[in-house]
Amino acid sequence: MATLGYVAIRPDGRLVRGKAEALSEEALATQLQKERLELVELRDIEEISRFVRRQVLREASGREKISRRDAADLFFQLGTLLKAGVPLLQALEQIAVGLPTGSLQGVVRNLSAQVQSGASLHEAFSQFPRAFPPVVIALVQVADKTGTLPQVCAELRAYLVWLDRMMSDVKQAVRYPLIILGVAILFIFVIFSFVVPRFATILKEMKIPLPPLTQFVMGVSTFCSAYWWQTLATVGGLILGLNLLIKKSAPFRLWLDRIKLKLPVFGPVILMISITRFTQNLATMYRSGLLILDSLRSCRNLVGNEALADAVDRVHNGVAGGRKIAETMKETGLFPPLVLQMVATGENTGQLAEALQNVTDYYNEIIPKAIKQIFGIMEPVIMLGLIVLVGTVVLSVFLPITEMLKLGRG
Repeated sequence: MATLGYVAIRPDGRLVRGKAEALSEEALATQLQKERLELVELRDIEEISRFVRRQVLREASGREKISRRDAADLFFQLGTLLKAGVPLLQALEQIAVGLPTGSLQGVVRNLSAQVQSGASLHEAFSQFPRAFPPVVIALVQVADKTGTLPQVCAELRAYLVWLDRMMSDVKQAVRYPLIILGVAILFIFVIFSFVVPRFATILKEMKIPLPPLTQFVMGVSTFCSAYWWQTLATVGGLILGLNLLIKKSAPFRLWLDRIKLKLPVFGPVILMISITRFTQNLATMYRSGLLILDSLRSCRNLVGNEALADAVDRVHNGVAGGRKIAETMKETGLFPPLVLQMVATGENTGQLAEALQNVTDYYNEIIPKAIKQIFGIMEPVIMLGLIVLVGTVVLSVFLPITEMLKLGRG
């Protein structure tokens, strides 16, 4: 008995792809007829699997990473072709032909080869975890089961465009302040490593009594000059150790993310970004036909903060116990009143996805403004700090000279 891949047509005209064990084509056709399916095309799984392996090695490795814009364009083209009645395999092949040579073309050709071998589309997408986020795999799996792939492609395209826009707004808001901060750090390093030591040498040669402020500044400068590489190595080691601890220890991640949410000024913005990810992902999945419990379970790993992920787990458990979403969200103590009110309204009116999308749209407007306000305050603070620093260094240099002039006059 051989494993055969097949394409069949349902009574409603939709194509179905799958694989089954049968002695012959006639036996498989009889088996499918019992399921009210008519055999359209037959493929030898073993032969195609060998072809797929060659394609995978030649076209893609599974480690490819593509931009969100490219992924959004892929789902736009795929959804458009499927709505026009083009079969899935032919649609993937058409998209691959129109793409320039590169990672994206290799990924699409690989998807086409896997579908041709009898794999489901979500199984093919799951081979590229760096190219497609988990929400893509979850929603394509729903589409495979429900036959709503064109609609899901539209949802995924909208989701990826939103994610790309949100990240671009955040990066644009923090780019200039981070440049200023980097320049300030470089300026401080240059002053204490190169400028102050020269003045220190001159003052020592003059054998002038040094005031406490001058001694302190020169001590800092001496430390920076003598131990700068040890300092950099220590800071780098601490950063690497912290990253390793974050990756390996779930309790530490949870503790650290809770601390982040309690930070003054920054905490509320971090919470807003995480809530936006939660509401957008939940709305997208729920709209695409995924059950609410499955949607909550999938959203758990997409919020970007372990404290909120833990809250989503509690919401999932509450809903599984028959309670309302807004009620369990309120008990976590992390969701603002506006979010709770919108979710409660959506539950009561049967428009939960729309309510979640409204929350997302609201935060999409205020998050970039909030970030700009924060760094708008930080910019003058950084500049004031630089002025104080430079003034302190200048004062530490001129104080001994002033004392020397006084002694000379005396």
